[in-house]
Amino acid sequence: MNESRNAAVIAIILALTSHCHGAMNTIKIGAIFHGNGEVETAVLHHAVKQIRMHRTTGQFDLEPIIKTVEIDTDGMGAAAAACELLAEGVAAIFGPKSAYTRSVVASIAAHHDVPHIEYAWRPVEESELESTTINVYPPGKNVSEAIATLITAMPWKQFIAIYETDDGLSRIQDALKLHGPQDDPVTVRQLGEGPDYRSLFKDVATSRDINILLDVEYDNLIPVLEQAKQVNLMKDYYTYIISGLNFPDDRIIENFKDSPVNITGLGLMEDRKDELRDALKLDIRVEDALLYDALLLFKKALDALNLANIDADSPFDLVPVPLACNSVEKYSAGRNLTEAIRSETRVDELTGPMEFDQFGQRQTFQIHVWEFYLDRYQTIAIQENEGFRLTRSAQERKDDIESKIKINRYKVTTRIGPPYFMEIPKDSNEGIVIKEKRYYGYSVDLIHAISELLNFDYEFELVPDGNYGSYSDVNKTWDGLVRRLQDHEADLAICDLTINHQRESAVDFTMPFMNLGISILHKKPETKPPDLFSFLSPFTTDVWIYVATAYLAVSLALFFLARIAPGEWDNPHPCNPDPEELENSFNLMNSMWLSIGSLLQQGSDILPKAPSIRMVAGMWWFFTLIMTSSYTANLAAFLTAGKMGDSITSAEDLATQSSIKYGVVDGGSTSMFFKNSSNSVYQRMWAAMMEARPSVFTKDNAEGVKRVLGEDSKYAFIMESTSIEYHVARSCKLEQIGGFLDNKGYGIAMPLNSPYRTLFSEAVLKLQEQGVLQKLKDKWWKERDLKPETAECNKTGEATDDSDELELGIANVGGVFLVLMCGVSAACVVAILEFLWNVRKVAVDEMVTPWEAFKAEFKFAINIWAETKPVKVAKSSNRSSTSALHTGAGPGRAASVARSLVGSFLRLDMIDKFEKDNTSNTRTGNQRNN
Repeated sequence: MNESRNAAVIAIILALTSHCHGAMNTIKIGAIFHGNGEVETAVLHHAVKQIRMHRTTGQFDLEPIIKTVEIDTDGMGAAAAACELLAEGVAAIFGPKSAYTRSVVASIAAHHDVPHIEYAWRPVEESELESTTINVYPPGKNVSEAIATLITAMPWKQFIAIYETDDGLSRIQDALKLHGPQDDPVTVRQLGEGPDYRSLFKDVATSRDINILLDVEYDNLIPVLEQAKQVNLMKDYYTYIISGLNFPDDRIIENFKDSPVNITGLGLMEDRKDELRDALKLDIRVEDALLYDALLLFKKALDALNLANIDADSPFDLVPVPLACNSVEKYSAGRNLTEAIRSETRVDELTGPMEFDQFGQRQTFQIHVWEFYLDRYQTIAIQENEGFRLTRSAQERKDDIESKIKINRYKVTTRIGPPYFMEIPKDSNEGIVIKEKRYYGYSVDLIHAISELLNFDYEFELVPDGNYGSYSDVNKTWDGLVRRLQDHEADLAICDLTINHQRESAVDFTMPFMNLGISILHKKPETKPPDLFSFLSPFTTDVWIYVATAYLAVSLALFFLARIAPGEWDNPHPCNPDPEELENSFNLMNSMWLSIGSLLQQGSDILPKAPSIRMVAGMWWFFTLIMTSSYTANLAAFLTAGKMGDSITSAEDLATQSSIKYGVVDGGSTSMFFKNSSNSVYQRMWAAMMEARPSVFTKDNAEGVKRVLGEDSKYAFIMESTSIEYHVARSCKLEQIGGFLDNKGYGIAMPLNSPYRTLFSEAVLKLQEQGVLQKLKDKWWKERDLKPETAECNKTGEATDDSDELELGIANVGGVFLVLMCGVSAACVVAILEFLWNVRKVAVDEMVTPWEAFKAEFKFAINIWAETKPVKVAKSSNRSSTSALHTGAGPGRAASVARSLVGSFLRLDMIDKFEKDNTSNTRTGNQRNN
């Protein structure tokens, strides 16, 4: 209410003043433009027109006087134009923009107290203004800081800066100061003479810098970007920052609406510049908008000063008089008008709010950060006095990237290596096609699963050099998959590509889609058929010979020593106190029986009594104790040695031996692990690999597996556990030794600072949570392309455990059974020979045919119920019936003869009694013989 009342009062006062003084006074304003100044002239006249159309207060009308001059380094033309304007009696001078001329004009205006209004950027070192100069352009220091802050916020680890003029270099100097000598390199290039700049941009393309800070004149911006597009620098992943404050620039939409490049720029005008552009039908730059606002600012300050002048004690004339440059006359109201503009006015027009410090520098402004993305401009941040303020949420940014990923076709680079990427037989229709060949594998399925989640299109390529990606310290370049991403020849790289620190400095990785570690691949030791006589292995042949010799020597010693030892001669008939002869139990056979019984830990029923013989027996028993214990201990080890597997069980075992060579893929991540490791064991292994001749390094995993299979367990290959798992599942001859040497992961690689990294990582995480990654691994590791015999081998291998491998089979102990059978067979042969010898003896003694004797003895032998056998007694020269009974071949034979000769004289019960007596005599005789 108060403001409306004040405005009404001011309007009445001005109307009365105008009525008292007659017609409205005209205030001349001067402007110096370079070239033809077509756009600036149009803007100036349009501003004056708008002031006249919307004027509600004030008694002054503005009359613009425009001078156009060429840019000269000495400023003579601009000085002459300024003097001409002073001679016309102008109240202010606007412009010029050139750094070569503005200081001359500012000095002339300050000499005569004429306000000088600038609307162009000033370098930081020229920020000190003349006493009557006001610059509506944000201070150069603030603009430079805004550019540097934007680069920090992006963030850009390294970039290339291209500038056209010295002013441009000054604008980006704060951004260049951000990088110290220890940071990533920043390249600075001057655009040079035009109009052809393609050679410069070709150099930029070969440098693989994707972040470009560009400072060129407004009129030259589109031609420069067009030439950058011609050398393929306006494609996905490239990011430009345009340092001028002319964003949003509709010319970029018109010329690059189909380009996937990201262009970010700074602007003061928001969207209100369209009002001026539509009115003038011309391209409007930030300086034009600032000129428009500066004229409005001047008119508002003039009206305010005129209002204050009415109530002043000593009013001054605001209408200037003509002045000469060579005179000392001054504009009487000039200082007051300058002060009014600096401290007492505020304008909020095309370029935002304006406030100034006491030196004429603009203090209040908003620098908007605009991003040209997906064919449209969006404000992502605002630079204010307090700093950057983000205006675009992370979700909005993510939504834009999701929208962009759906409209592009992405190239996926990979390399052949099972099971990630393999060629399919020609008669198959699955997989993808590359140059008329079909391929399939884990990588193809994984990219397909991600594409279904993110809804994008893709195509595969094979990396030309077939390498994963290693850095050359000599050439300072990468090769393989990493190089393709750095050159932006591919958008994604997928295979068994390990995430490590060195690669992460060159490319970006998603979260790992597979976790693994380094392990050792070795050929299973070939199981040799067990030796039939492996039970002899605990002792060497020499030892067995020595044992046999010792056995014979001790047996003979017992025999001879027992013969000379009185204590070993005993009475054969203990009941006879005066025996006619003594006998010795230690005959040769008994001596050998004692020795062998002791050797086999079974003992004997013959024991020594003489001290000397006991000493010999004791020493022999000690000897047999040691030998038998040693044999038993070694026998278990030798019988199970073939089942225990290889003695190499870990990397430490490899490092401490020299018979088995070991190697890695040359230049791969595994070799980098050993090369850069601080672990003493791994350092020793790396030194051994470097010194090995022939070389133990391989070109790829397939060559390493081939060497493991072909070098008869004398070569071990160190590689990622997932690849080992794959090859072990397909060959029963291979095995993994030990656990993991480290922990790492495989990830999908993409160019550095890729905007799609988060989306792909989220997709991988989602597939992991859904169990898709595990299903894909089971498919390509355990199900696809397995041979029947290998599948059976794996099934058998899964069913066995460590205890099964320690069990002994018949092949290990078969020799013992053979010895037993041979011994029993030999005993049977000896028994048969003894039986036949006895048959011969019976036949002679009984004077019967050998066949009759054989039948009689055989019938007795097979009569298992017969428990006794009569003793044979030698016959006299005159045969009698009784003697016939005693000399029979057996109990049946004796009974038959007895019944036939004395049957008529003796009763049958007497014959039976006689047979029993005969049996009793046989037992007595046997005891005596023993």
